[in-house]
Amino acid sequence: MNQMGKTITVNFISVVIPCFNDGIYLEETLSHLKKQTYQHFETIIVNDGSTDPFTLDVLKNIDPSTATVLHKENGKMSSARNFGVNHAKGNIIVALDADDYFDPTFFEKGLTILNNTPNVAVVTSHMKMFGEDNKISKPRGGDQFNFLFSSECPACAMVRKSCWDEVGGYDESMTLGYEDWEFYIRITQKGWTIHVIKEVLFFYRQTQKSTHKNKTIPNRKNIIAYIVRKHQDWYMESLVQLIADNKVLYTERRTAFATIFKLMLNRITNKYE
Repeated sequence: MNQMGKTITVNFISVVIPCFNDGIYLEETLSHLKKQTYQHFETIIVNDGSTDPFTLDVLKNIDPSTATVLHKENGKMSSARNFGVNHAKGNIIVALDADDYFDPTFFEKGLTILNNTPNVAVVTSHMKMFGEDNKISKPRGGDQFNFLFSSECPACAMVRKSCWDEVGGYDESMTLGYEDWEFYIRITQKGWTIHVIKEVLFFYRQTQKSTHKNKTIPNRKNIIAYIVRKHQDWYMESLVQLIADNKVLYTERRTAFATIFKLMLNRITNKYE
């Protein structure tokens, strides 16, 4: 409490960075973190069983005052994120991949939203892909209806630690991708919403070793089948509601069925307008 009797929210962020043979990018990623306008955070790097000598050397030489390095056997992304969060001291988690980075204002802007909007559990933004691909992606965020057919939030985002704990973190059996989509389904099922800052504040590197390209896309059908089976009651209830009402909560307002048809057509043709 301050002298005026008002509660002051003090947030401590834990940035959790899984790393598997990504030592070549770590220095750049850490340098971007130093530029954040909000500096009350810790950095946790999870060495997820790296085998590359260069990466192991980079991890060995990281200044402990800059980041904490944890080591574990390889368990893929879900396991690494959960492991890092289990060691986190912050009340806010920022999930970040070892080869990506945020705009310097993301922490500050994200915290403002969380502090002013109690029903928001996750904050993300528009993102710029770079490297092997070069385009802008604009996830929609929103509530559970927005996550029925696709993920509308990247894995790299700001999450309330209490919410992360409430849903039990990532499903560690999901090793081929879309674990973030399934994670956000469970979050939004609890009544939380996901907020998207309509600015490009996240920079997502595209490489030849991308999990999405090499594992997720080739196994997309099987992964989706797993998600639907896991949440089959929710999918059935949601589809009944959509069909019965001819409408869906696609943004924060109800949208006409004709608009839904157009959106679905856009998805099929990869036109995300």
